[in-house]
Amino acid sequence: MKVDLSTTIDLPAEAVWAEVQTAPLLMHIAWPLMRFVTVGKEPLNAFKDGGRYPMKLRLFSFLPFGTQWIVTSLHEPENGTWPKRLRDDGHSAMIRKWDHWITVAPNPDGGTDYRDEVEISAGVLTPFVWIFAQLFYRHRQRRWRGLAATLHTRRLIKHEMSDFEKARLEGDRDSAWRALERAHIISQPFLGPHLGNHRAMLRYAIEQRDWREVMGQLVRLALAPLGALTGRIPIGNTGRSNVSAFQQMHIPDDLRRAIERKLR
Repeated sequence: MKVDLSTTIDLPAEAVWAEVQTAPLLMHIAWPLMRFVTVGKEPLNAFKDGGRYPMKLRLFSFLPFGTQWIVTSLHEPENGTWPKRLRDDGHSAMIRKWDHWITVAPNPDGGTDYRDEVEISAGVLTPFVWIFAQLFYRHRQRRWRGLAATLHTRRLIKHEMSDFEKARLEGDRDSAWRALERAHIISQPFLGPHLGNHRAMLRYAIEQRDWREVMGQLVRLALAPLGALTGRIPIGNTGRSNVSAFQQMHIPDDLRRAIERKLR
């Protein structure tokens, strides 16, 4: 039995194709319907041509659902034209065949035409697996469309958090907090990343035994959802306890330019 679903993603095809080849993208769009847990100590960052990756499955993110082999190949025209395709010819003890093709191609509007095709064989369980796959890939495509709206923001946050981790490991407290503050400015319009930033600030404050900052971050974790609901976001606010949670602040010029820069 086969699943064949298409959607449009509001990102350039080059950006979508690059993301399709990354394991974090799979983790994001599958959650929380399915969680993939890598087998082994080495983190999985990218799917390569000829790759074979055993993954433990967690249905609804917590129910053990066996081990699935992801077996990938990349199919790109030699002349650099489109479409480009990624194949996962996967299988598990329960599912003999999970042949998944992702097709990516640019559309006239500057976005991407995105298609999932999956051929499934699981014996007498095939109809039930097919029903799940229909729900699963609709969920994935919906998550993909949502991610497209925040992908540029998430990349900027990732860069700042990388600077934070580097400064933290070097014991450079001022630089670590500066990176967290910059990540806060970027993340404010998006509730999930915004909460994630305050959780990172809270953890770092606890690590530094800065109890005033700990209390401030607990208050801001409570306020962030209210700000998202009411649309009252203090632009440029650094998110620390040393400033009012309602105070608008100047955004550093380099950060403003980076925020305004688009992927296309």
